[in-house]
Amino acid sequence: MPTASPPTHIQTPHSEPNEGGATVSSLVDAALAANPEITAMRREFDAARARVPQQKALPDPMVTFGNNTQGNPIPFSGLRGDFSEIYAGASQDVPWFGIRRLRGQVASAEAEARFQEYAATVRRITAEVKMAYYDFYNAERALAVIKRDGDILDKMAQVAEARYSVGKAQQVDAINARVEITELLHRQGELEIKRSTALAQLNTLLFRDPETPVGALAPVRLSAEPPPLEELYRLASENAPEIQQQRRLIDASSRAVRLAEREARSPEVGLSFTYHNRPAFPDYYTYGITVRLPLYAATKQRYAIEEQSANLAAARSRLASNDNLIRNRLRDARVRAMTTARLIRLHDQGLLPQATLALESSLSTYQVGQVEFLTVLTAVRRALDVELRYYELVADYQKALAEMERYTGVELSR
Repeated sequence: MPTASPPTHIQTPHSEPNEGGATVSSLVDAALAANPEITAMRREFDAARARVPQQKALPDPMVTFGNNTQGNPIPFSGLRGDFSEIYAGASQDVPWFGIRRLRGQVASAEAEARFQEYAATVRRITAEVKMAYYDFYNAERALAVIKRDGDILDKMAQVAEARYSVGKAQQVDAINARVEITELLHRQGELEIKRSTALAQLNTLLFRDPETPVGALAPVRLSAEPPPLEELYRLASENAPEIQQQRRLIDASSRAVRLAEREARSPEVGLSFTYHNRPAFPDYYTYGITVRLPLYAATKQRYAIEEQSANLAAARSRLASNDNLIRNRLRDARVRAMTTARLIRLHDQGLLPQATLALESSLSTYQVGQVEFLTVLTAVRRALDVELRYYELVADYQKALAEMERYTGVELSR
């Protein structure tokens, strides 16, 4: 597709793209480096990943130390009695076979889901930066067009006033020119509001002061048309972080159900060893095994199984919901992209050159008195409307591609 540059009539520095200006890719990189939401999501993923070895580890062992005394409650007194002793021991709880492995798998799947949430945030911020950039680009180019056409109307008003002063034109021509200039000032004010809003949104995503200037913008080149809808669906199914996150959560919930079932029917074993020192008798040792039995599974572990089963069902439903939502958004974005692409071609191949030719012809013929002033005003108004609509279409097309990028993971806009 061609460069999204202004029509050729009355070119000025305001309407020419700046080759060395800020690009959308440079602003995306700046946002990904500075945006605190992305940093927060990354740290949450790091925290979730750090839970994996904790869940796989054995419980902390316990160490005991004490003494038994006879006839005196003061510690370490009466050590010569028949029942006096000093003892030291250690104990270790050991979960049943497979439980630690399942706990680690649950934590690992949850960490992977956190990573996909982080990736979804990166994709969303990237798309939002691009959309704000294209809105800002649209407002900047539209303001340049209005400035240029305002200069044209001002010169026309001067010509009309000069012709009126010598009796070659009516006073209404000069008045109509000034009215048209006032209308342009009104549209300029509306566009300045849009530009300010887009700039504030862009700076917010870049974690900067809302009033920070972006500088001159690099030219926007229209990207290629998006792939077919079925290909977009396939890419989204493989790459969309929102879908991958739910798949990881389904995996985590499935393993959590197995873990709850294992804990409901498996004991937890404790091993202990104690050394006893008795001054009056030989030393001796004790060994022990404790077993924690799930005797209350009907009122405790059974509900843990129900809890995890409900979480699993919710994750599956959420996956179906997200998949349907993403498909609808992709379809809508592609329809908008294809429609605006067709309208851009219509402007490139017909409306823009025709409106430019009509304006240039009416300007030259009015100066020699061959057409009425109203004809010139109509040509100016039509050329202005066509060009403003062109830049709006360019922005809408690129924004639709940016929205599709968010879910497909494939760069479609530049």
